[in-house]
Amino acid sequence: MKPFRYLALIVLLAAPVVAQNGDRPGEVQAPPPASMIIPPAPALSAAEALKTFKLPAGFRIEAVAADPLIGDPISIQFGPDGRLWVLEMRGFMPDADGKNEREPVGVIAVLEDTDGDGRYDKRSVFMDGLVLPRAMSLVGDGVLIAEPPHLWFCRDTNGDGRADQKIEVAKDYGNIDNPEHNANGLMWAMDNWIYSANFNARFRYQGEGRFTREPTIMRGQWGISQDDGGRLFYNSNSDPLRVDLIPSEYLRRNPNFAAAGTNVQVAPANLHVAPGRVTPGINRGYNTLDKSGREYAVTSACGPVIYRGTLFPAEFRGDAFIAEPSGNLVKRIRLATQDGTVKGSNAYEGTEFLTSTDERFRPVNIFNGPDGALYVVDLYRGIIQHRIYLTSYLRKQVDERGLAQPRALGRIWRIAPEGAPAADFRRVALTKASGAGLVSQLNADNGWVRDTAQQLLVERRDPTTVAPLMALVADAKRSPTTRLQALWTLDGMGQLDVATVQRALADADERVAAAAIRLAAPRFGAAAGGAELAQKVAAVRRAEPTVRLQLALTLPEAKTPASDEKVLDLLVAAGKQAYLADAVVSGIAGRELAFIRGLAGRPEAAEAAADVLRYATSSVFKAGDAARIDEVLALLAERSTPAWVRKEILAGIRHFIPRPEGRMFGGMRGGRSGGPGTGTPGAGPAPTGAPAAEGAGSRSASRGSAGRAGMGRGGSLVLVGALPAEPRALVALSERKDDPDAATAVELLKQLKWPGKPGASNARPLTADEQVLFDKGRAQFATLCAACHQTNGQGLAGLAPSLVYSRWVLGDPRVLARIVLCGKTQENMIMPPWKGALDDEAIASVLTFIRRSWGQEADPVAIATVTEARAATAKRDEPWSDNELDALVRALNAPAPAN
Repeated sequence: MKPFRYLALIVLLAAPVVAQNGDRPGEVQAPPPASMIIPPAPALSAAEALKTFKLPAGFRIEAVAADPLIGDPISIQFGPDGRLWVLEMRGFMPDADGKNEREPVGVIAVLEDTDGDGRYDKRSVFMDGLVLPRAMSLVGDGVLIAEPPHLWFCRDTNGDGRADQKIEVAKDYGNIDNPEHNANGLMWAMDNWIYSANFNARFRYQGEGRFTREPTIMRGQWGISQDDGGRLFYNSNSDPLRVDLIPSEYLRRNPNFAAAGTNVQVAPANLHVAPGRVTPGINRGYNTLDKSGREYAVTSACGPVIYRGTLFPAEFRGDAFIAEPSGNLVKRIRLATQDGTVKGSNAYEGTEFLTSTDERFRPVNIFNGPDGALYVVDLYRGIIQHRIYLTSYLRKQVDERGLAQPRALGRIWRIAPEGAPAADFRRVALTKASGAGLVSQLNADNGWVRDTAQQLLVERRDPTTVAPLMALVADAKRSPTTRLQALWTLDGMGQLDVATVQRALADADERVAAAAIRLAAPRFGAAAGGAELAQKVAAVRRAEPTVRLQLALTLPEAKTPASDEKVLDLLVAAGKQAYLADAVVSGIAGRELAFIRGLAGRPEAAEAAADVLRYATSSVFKAGDAARIDEVLALLAERSTPAWVRKEILAGIRHFIPRPEGRMFGGMRGGRSGGPGTGTPGAGPAPTGAPAAEGAGSRSASRGSAGRAGMGRGGSLVLVGALPAEPRALVALSERKDDPDAATAVELLKQLKWPGKPGASNARPLTADEQVLFDKGRAQFATLCAACHQTNGQGLAGLAPSLVYSRWVLGDPRVLARIVLCGKTQENMIMPPWKGALDDEAIASVLTFIRRSWGQEADPVAIATVTEARAATAKRDEPWSDNELDALVRALNAPAPAN
């Protein structure tokens, strides 16, 4: 077939001719210009597709598995025996309308290379009959399989190769409504917890099909990876890479402080891309293409991996590779660590690590392999945009160019340097390795080999491996990665003792020393050596940012005046290191006053500890204890208090006062729309609907359209923080005519409120029934929402925005109920729908709680309001956009038509 010139067949209109779910009201969807030459996009064989790829000089690509052996692959995992497990999401988007999408046709297949030629040639099915499966993880003698909303642990108990036992591990693992924004991942990390993307819990295997569950933060959208230090990396569609620089469990310690340090942006959002072909078949190609007709910024970033293999040149190790299926490419992001944080940049200018001229090449996941090569999962199809977000523009592309069919294709590509040996998967034999053999594999340079050996050792818990593992930790001749993973293996086995931790504290490598400091805290209370261990940690004096950050996290765990004094010393020595203040304040809940006093007496800490002083003050105020607040304010009243201390205390009070998040609603995360949660063609989901008709007849559901709290004249937001009592010391400071801080105190007093302050509260008391809803909502919020939004409702930076003084939280409860039921999108973030997970009473309860907490005084939400909203949105699957919600507000509050 020869290239053809795309003919514009539609007239530009403000609204598309045939509306699709992803259309935005009033948006012009211009077709590609007539001058754009769009090559045909026939389905190619794997051999034909090879000719379409471009890699940097010195690399080659080959298929290790391809259709018809596999179909619709979205994830893989190499087993410790070299077999390849493939998750096939065969039900996803059977056509452009998504008809029969929920047919039970999903498969977990197992591939074998029987002749050793580096290509898999034998297929068996471990489990089928699955509805839109999303993730899997080989664990113990079974497989974790995500079939939202279920997370199953599946076993083959009779040895026939097929699963015959299915144990439910979780019943809230995502939902069935939105395949593009749903739980996935299930990666066994170095700390022996199993982490997911797009899910707020982690799991730990206890053996015999039993798992421990613990809340964690939401991470990314599709895919999750780790580096050689065990740091977690993830992304969302237009936000190509983020990292946890602080383990997220630390940030739950202080409920009155929303610390940063997790979900840290590594590479800029909308990072430039350079596809190898024109890319008109993108969901919003009418406004996301450059003049040449190519995608110019990431819009479907997904499936990240940190390269930890051995085949690539040394400069590739530790860099990130990102799948970008809408641009038919794989991007390499060069990573650099500096001053305790990580920054990423494009590795190439004007091109990418891997590009293709085949429009159906859809890389959706990338993995390290047992041979040190990089493996790319290619869903291989013309359309991977879900119907929820499909625009009329893309629908026209699909229909006119025949992109919807064929399906059930797919490839697994292997990328290796030229001259590298061919893969021989039969040589991967960790399954049969002895305990001693697995311990020796921790010496491997290949991260996949070390990770797999660690997991098998933890699962087996063989007591004969404990002594050799301890010897590895202590052997300075071994590589730092070996010592590090031996340390974590002992911890996962429950065999890490105080003496081994003490030896590791002195390790020359900062990652090993930091891990030892981290692992020391749970052992501070040990009867044998715990107190001495705490003293050893407090005595650590090192300048590496990684070690200092971990000391700032661990030292407060001792909860002694001596250890807290060491934290003050650390702050002075470290200066304004990134996230150090967050680490400290996260660990001193209830002891902030001592830190504030301690810092006030250290003039040398004025610059280094300013953030700690500010955050600690804010934390005291958020805790709401009048006596402790008075003690902090007393420092303002004392003329002997240094000026820099007064300045930071006042800044802390300002930090305490909530700031509105404008047009955002909490719970958002993720990115632009994409594939089976994979981030595929799309530049921002913006579903449509018919709000005027949807809202008809429901105007009587509640009183008023704007909650009272925080609302000034004309509906403007007034920033106020609620105190338990009048801040007399602050009032006194405001009255000092000769004090340079008096003006600041006056402004703060205007924004604060307390009982008895004139005009401070207009809230009516809750009825008995409303109080019951509020109390239930408090418990539900702690369980469902606090992991991301924090107990103070103010969210986590870059992850979950504040619920405090949000216009949607305090606005019309009918609109708020619809948001919670269906979810909400904005730019590159998304709040998931809760329609299928919570009943009307539960939703009314949590909404009543958030509208009456943190100084907010909006009316409670009635159960009937949620019931009406559920009925009105019964046929709606897609989340709301801001434009839609604005139209909905107008429709719900429009005057009733005259009879």
